[in-house]
Amino acid sequence: MTVIAVLLLPVLGILLYGLDQVEDRWVVRPPRSRHARPRRRHRMKAGRP
Repeated sequence: MTVIAVLLLPVLGILLYGLDQVEDRWVVRPPRSRHARPRRRHRMKAGRP
């Protein structure tokens, strides 16, 4: 029983560290939409209604 606990500790530590890194990436940089473009403004020419 003790051997299993000692073997699982490093695995659980690595798993928790990895999940923490993934969560930090999602919180700091939310994903952008792939198709999102900056909106362009269309200017109206003077003299035209």
